[in-house]
Amino acid sequence: MHNQYQRASYASAALLLPDVLSQATAFAESSAGIHRTRAFRMLAAAYVAASKLAVKVGDGDTAILAADRASTAARIANDRPLAAVAAYQVACGLMRLPGRSADADQIVRTSIDHLAATGQVTSPDLLSAHGALLLLAAVMAAGQGNSQEAAHFLTRAQTLASILGTDRNRLWTGFGPTNVVIHEVSTANRAGNGELALEIGSRLDTSRLPTVLTGRRAQVHIDMAEAVLGSAGDRAISVLHLLEAERVAAECVQVNVQARTVLLDLLAKERRTATPGLRPLAERAGLLT
Repeated sequence: MHNQYQRASYASAALLLPDVLSQATAFAESSAGIHRTRAFRMLAAAYVAASKLAVKVGDGDTAILAADRASTAARIANDRPLAAVAAYQVACGLMRLPGRSADADQIVRTSIDHLAATGQVTSPDLLSAHGALLLLAAVMAAGQGNSQEAAHFLTRAQTLASILGTDRNRLWTGFGPTNVVIHEVSTANRAGNGELALEIGSRLDTSRLPTVLTGRRAQVHIDMAEAVLGSAGDRAISVLHLLEAERVAAECVQVNVQARTVLLDLLAKERRTATPGLRPLAERAGLLT
Protein backbone atom coordinates (compact mmCIF):
# COMPACT_ATOMS: atom_id res chain seq x y z
CA MET A 1 0.00 0.00 0.00
CA HIS A 2 2.86 2.38 0.81
CA ASN A 3 4.56 1.46 -2.46
CA GLN A 4 1.40 2.18 -4.45
CA TYR A 5 1.06 5.53 -2.70
CA GLN A 6 4.65 6.50 -3.41
CA ARG A 7 4.23 5.53 -7.05
CA ALA A 8 1.28 8.00 -7.11
CA SER A 9 -1.10 5.11 -7.75
CA TYR A 10 -3.55 6.48 -5.22
CA ALA A 11 -6.60 4.63 -6.52
CA SER A 12 -4.77 1.32 -6.24
CA ALA A 13 -3.61 2.12 -2.72
CA ALA A 14 -7.16 3.06 -1.72
CA LEU A 15 -8.48 -0.26 -3.03
CA LEU A 16 -6.03 -2.10 -0.77
CA LEU A 17 -6.83 0.01 2.29
CA PRO A 18 -9.94 -1.71 3.76
CA ASP A 19 -8.51 -5.22 3.56
CA VAL A 20 -5.09 -4.17 4.86
CA LEU A 21 -6.57 -2.35 7.86
CA SER A 22 -8.90 -5.26 8.59
CA GLN A 23 -6.13 -7.86 8.49
CA ALA A 24 -3.63 -5.70 10.39
CA THR A 25 -6.22 -5.06 13.12
CA ALA A 26 -7.05 -8.75 13.40
CA PHE A 27 -3.36 -9.62 13.57
CA ALA A 28 -2.78 -7.09 16.37
CA GLU A 29 -5.80 -8.27 18.34
CA SER A 30 -4.86 -11.95 18.14
CA SER A 31 -1.11 -11.72 18.61
CA ALA A 32 0.72 -12.35 21.86
CA GLY A 33 4.24 -12.77 23.12
CA ILE A 34 7.04 -12.11 20.67
CA HIS A 35 4.57 -11.61 17.80
CA ARG A 36 2.71 -8.74 19.50
CA THR A 37 5.36 -6.09 18.81
CA ARG A 38 5.54 -7.02 15.14
CA ALA A 39 1.77 -7.00 14.85
CA PHE A 40 1.40 -3.50 16.29
CA ARG A 41 4.22 -2.20 14.11
CA MET A 42 2.32 -3.50 11.11
CA LEU A 43 -0.88 -1.88 12.36
CA ALA A 44 0.91 1.45 12.84
CA ALA A 45 2.33 1.24 9.32
CA ALA A 46 -1.13 0.53 7.91
CA TYR A 47 -2.67 3.53 9.64
CA VAL A 48 0.18 5.77 8.49
CA ALA A 49 -0.65 4.78 4.91
CA ALA A 50 -4.34 5.46 5.56
CA SER A 51 -3.48 8.90 6.92
CA LYS A 52 -1.39 9.71 3.87
CA LEU A 53 -4.24 8.85 1.54
CA ALA A 54 -6.66 10.99 3.55
CA VAL A 55 -4.26 13.95 3.43
CA LYS A 56 -3.87 13.51 -0.32
CA VAL A 57 -7.62 13.88 -0.92
CA GLY A 58 -7.90 16.76 1.57
CA ASP A 59 -9.72 14.91 4.37
CA GLY A 60 -7.92 16.34 7.40
CA ASP A 61 -10.22 14.85 10.02
CA THR A 62 -9.79 11.28 8.76
CA ALA A 63 -6.06 11.84 8.36
CA ILE A 64 -5.75 12.91 12.01
CA LEU A 65 -7.83 9.97 13.23
CA ALA A 66 -5.74 7.46 11.27
CA ALA A 67 -2.47 9.08 12.38
CA ASP A 68 -3.61 9.02 16.02
CA ARG A 69 -4.33 5.29 15.74
CA ALA A 70 -0.91 4.83 14.15
CA SER A 71 0.64 6.68 17.08
CA THR A 72 -1.15 4.45 19.60
CA ALA A 73 -0.04 1.28 17.81
CA ALA A 74 3.55 2.56 17.55
CA ARG A 75 3.64 3.30 21.28
CA ILE A 76 2.33 -0.20 22.11
CA ALA A 77 5.11 -1.59 19.89
CA ASN A 78 7.59 0.77 21.59
CA ASP A 79 8.68 1.92 18.13
CA ARG A 80 9.95 5.52 18.40
CA PRO A 81 10.62 6.05 14.69
CA LEU A 82 7.10 4.96 13.73
CA ALA A 83 5.67 7.17 16.49
CA ALA A 84 7.59 10.12 15.00
CA VAL A 85 6.22 9.34 11.53
CA ALA A 86 2.72 9.20 13.03
CA ALA A 87 3.27 12.64 14.58
CA TYR A 88 4.32 13.90 11.14
CA GLN A 89 1.03 12.62 9.73
CA VAL A 90 -1.01 14.23 12.51
CA ALA A 91 0.57 17.56 11.55
CA CYS A 92 -0.19 16.99 7.86
CA GLY A 93 -3.81 16.28 8.74
CA LEU A 94 -4.06 19.43 10.86
CA MET A 95 -2.67 21.48 7.98
CA ARG A 96 -5.67 20.40 5.91
CA LEU A 97 -8.07 21.97 8.42
CA PRO A 98 -8.83 25.71 8.60
CA GLY A 99 -7.25 27.48 11.54
CA ARG A 100 -5.19 24.49 12.72
CA SER A 101 -1.77 25.41 11.31
CA ALA A 102 -0.53 26.57 14.72
CA ASP A 103 -1.46 23.18 16.21
CA ALA A 104 0.38 21.43 13.38
CA ASP A 105 3.43 23.60 13.97
CA GLN A 106 3.41 22.81 17.69
CA ILE A 107 3.24 19.06 17.11
CA VAL A 108 6.14 19.15 14.65
CA ARG A 109 8.34 21.28 16.91
CA THR A 110 7.57 19.19 19.98
CA SER A 111 8.40 15.99 18.09
CA ILE A 112 11.66 17.48 16.79
CA ASP A 113 12.67 18.64 20.27
CA HIS A 114 11.88 15.22 21.72
CA LEU A 115 14.03 13.46 19.13
CA ALA A 116 16.86 15.98 19.48
CA ALA A 117 16.88 15.48 23.27
CA THR A 118 17.88 11.83 22.81
CA GLY A 119 21.34 12.88 21.61
CA GLN A 120 23.30 11.47 18.67
CA VAL A 121 21.24 8.92 16.77
CA THR A 122 22.57 6.61 14.06
CA SER A 123 19.50 4.42 13.49
CA PRO A 124 18.45 4.91 9.83
CA ASP A 125 14.77 4.86 10.81
CA LEU A 126 15.18 7.50 13.52
CA LEU A 127 17.39 9.66 11.30
CA SER A 128 14.79 9.49 8.53
CA ALA A 129 11.81 10.24 10.77
CA HIS A 130 13.68 13.12 12.43
CA GLY A 131 14.77 14.46 9.04
CA ALA A 132 11.26 14.30 7.61
CA LEU A 133 9.95 16.33 10.56
CA LEU A 134 12.70 18.93 10.06
CA LEU A 135 11.80 19.27 6.38
CA LEU A 136 8.14 19.75 7.21
CA ALA A 137 9.10 22.35 9.83
CA ALA A 138 11.15 24.20 7.21
CA VAL A 139 8.26 24.39 4.75
CA MET A 140 5.90 25.51 7.51
CA ALA A 141 8.31 28.21 8.74
CA ALA A 142 8.72 29.53 5.20
CA GLY A 143 4.96 29.73 4.84
CA GLN A 144 4.85 31.81 8.01
CA GLY A 145 7.36 34.25 6.53
CA ASN A 146 10.26 33.10 8.70
CA SER A 147 12.93 32.35 6.09
CA GLN A 148 15.77 32.38 8.60
CA GLU A 149 14.17 29.70 10.72
CA ALA A 150 13.31 27.69 7.60
CA ALA A 151 16.97 27.78 6.59
CA HIS A 152 17.94 26.58 10.09
CA PHE A 153 15.63 23.56 9.84
CA LEU A 154 16.95 22.76 6.34
CA THR A 155 20.53 22.87 7.61
CA ARG A 156 19.70 20.47 10.42
CA ALA A 157 17.97 18.16 7.96
CA GLN A 158 21.01 18.26 5.66
CA THR A 159 23.22 17.22 8.58
CA LEU A 160 21.05 14.18 9.22
CA ALA A 161 20.97 13.35 5.50
CA SER A 162 24.76 13.46 5.45
CA ILE A 163 24.89 11.00 8.36
CA LEU A 164 22.41 8.76 6.52
CA GLY A 165 24.74 9.01 3.55
CA THR A 166 22.53 8.14 0.60
CA ASP A 167 18.99 8.62 -0.64
CA ARG A 168 16.90 6.15 1.30
CA ASN A 169 13.24 5.44 1.89
CA ARG A 170 13.17 4.28 5.48
CA LEU A 171 9.65 4.18 6.88
CA TRP A 172 8.45 5.49 3.49
CA THR A 173 9.82 8.98 4.20
CA GLY A 174 11.98 9.23 1.08
CA PHE A 175 14.46 11.05 3.30
CA GLY A 176 18.00 11.60 2.07
CA PRO A 177 20.27 14.26 0.50
CA THR A 178 18.18 14.64 -2.67
CA ASN A 179 14.93 14.97 -0.74
CA VAL A 180 16.46 17.80 1.28
CA VAL A 181 17.14 19.69 -1.96
CA ILE A 182 13.59 18.99 -3.13
CA HIS A 183 12.33 20.61 0.05
CA GLU A 184 14.64 23.57 -0.51
CA VAL A 185 12.65 24.16 -3.71
CA SER A 186 9.35 23.80 -1.83
CA THR A 187 10.57 26.11 0.94
CA ALA A 188 11.61 28.80 -1.54
CA ASN A 189 8.17 28.57 -3.17
CA ARG A 190 6.41 28.90 0.18
CA ALA A 191 8.54 31.94 0.93
CA GLY A 192 7.42 33.50 -2.36
CA ASN A 193 10.89 33.35 -3.91
CA GLY A 194 10.27 31.75 -7.27
CA GLU A 195 13.64 32.76 -8.68
CA LEU A 196 15.47 30.94 -5.89
CA ALA A 197 13.24 27.88 -6.32
CA LEU A 198 14.09 27.76 -10.03
CA GLU A 199 17.81 28.15 -9.34
CA ILE A 200 17.80 25.29 -6.83
CA GLY A 201 15.62 23.15 -9.07
CA SER A 202 17.96 23.60 -12.03
CA ARG A 203 20.68 21.61 -10.22
CA LEU A 204 18.39 18.95 -8.80
CA ASP A 205 18.99 15.36 -9.93
CA THR A 206 16.01 13.19 -9.05
CA SER A 207 17.54 10.11 -10.66
CA ARG A 208 19.28 9.47 -7.33
CA LEU A 209 15.97 8.87 -5.59
CA PRO A 210 14.81 5.30 -4.97
CA THR A 211 12.86 4.03 -7.97
CA VAL A 212 9.58 3.74 -6.06
CA LEU A 213 9.41 7.50 -5.40
CA THR A 214 7.56 8.32 -8.61
CA GLY A 215 5.23 10.76 -6.85
CA ARG A 216 8.18 12.63 -5.36
CA ARG A 217 9.69 13.07 -8.84
CA ALA A 218 6.40 14.39 -10.17
CA GLN A 219 6.17 16.77 -7.21
CA VAL A 220 9.43 18.42 -8.27
CA HIS A 221 7.85 19.41 -11.59
CA ILE A 222 4.76 20.73 -9.81
CA ASP A 223 7.01 22.83 -7.58
CA MET A 224 8.89 24.10 -10.62
CA ALA A 225 5.62 24.98 -12.36
CA GLU A 226 4.65 27.07 -9.34
CA ALA A 227 8.13 28.63 -9.20
CA VAL A 228 7.83 29.81 -12.80
CA LEU A 229 4.62 31.65 -11.92
CA GLY A 230 6.25 33.09 -8.79
CA SER A 231 9.18 34.41 -10.82
CA ALA A 232 7.06 35.99 -13.54
CA GLY A 233 8.67 33.62 -16.02
CA ASP A 234 7.27 32.24 -19.26
CA ARG A 235 3.95 30.63 -18.37
CA ALA A 236 4.41 28.13 -21.19
CA ILE A 237 7.32 26.63 -19.21
CA SER A 238 4.99 26.20 -16.25
CA VAL A 239 2.63 24.21 -18.46
CA LEU A 240 5.53 22.08 -19.68
CA HIS A 241 6.47 21.23 -16.10
CA LEU A 242 2.90 20.17 -15.35
CA LEU A 243 2.81 18.06 -18.49
CA GLU A 244 6.02 16.37 -17.39
CA ALA A 245 4.57 15.79 -13.92
CA GLU A 246 1.57 14.17 -15.59
CA ARG A 247 3.85 11.99 -17.72
CA VAL A 248 5.74 10.83 -14.63
CA ALA A 249 2.65 10.28 -12.46
CA ALA A 250 -0.74 11.20 -13.91
CA GLU A 251 -2.67 10.78 -10.65
CA CYS A 252 -0.32 13.20 -8.92
CA VAL A 253 -1.55 16.07 -11.12
CA GLN A 254 -5.18 14.98 -10.88
CA VAL A 255 -5.19 14.85 -7.07
CA ASN A 256 -2.50 17.33 -5.99
CA VAL A 257 -4.04 20.55 -4.62
CA GLN A 258 -0.94 22.56 -5.53
CA ALA A 259 -1.02 21.33 -9.14
CA ARG A 260 -4.70 22.14 -9.48
CA THR A 261 -4.12 25.63 -8.06
CA VAL A 262 -1.35 26.29 -10.59
CA LEU A 263 -3.60 25.00 -13.37
CA LEU A 264 -6.39 27.35 -12.35
CA ASP A 265 -3.93 30.25 -12.26
CA LEU A 266 -2.71 29.40 -15.74
CA LEU A 267 -6.27 29.08 -17.06
CA ALA A 268 -7.18 32.49 -15.66
CA LYS A 269 -4.59 34.10 -17.92
CA GLU A 270 -4.61 31.58 -20.73
CA ARG A 271 -3.05 32.36 -24.10
CA ARG A 272 -4.13 29.42 -26.23
CA THR A 273 -1.56 29.98 -28.95
CA ALA A 274 1.27 30.04 -26.40
CA THR A 275 0.06 27.16 -24.23
CA PRO A 276 -1.83 24.70 -26.48
CA GLY A 277 -1.36 21.85 -24.01
CA LEU A 278 -2.94 23.66 -21.08
CA ARG A 279 -6.63 23.16 -21.77
CA PRO A 280 -6.38 19.40 -22.53
CA LEU A 281 -4.31 18.97 -19.36
CA ALA A 282 -6.91 20.82 -17.30
CA GLU A 283 -9.62 18.61 -18.80
CA ARG A 284 -7.72 15.44 -17.87
CA ALA A 285 -7.32 16.83 -14.35
CA GLY A 286 -11.09 17.31 -14.12
CA LEU A 287 -11.01 21.10 -14.03
CA LEU A 288 -12.80 21.56 -17.35
CA THR A 289 -15.66 19.64 -18.90
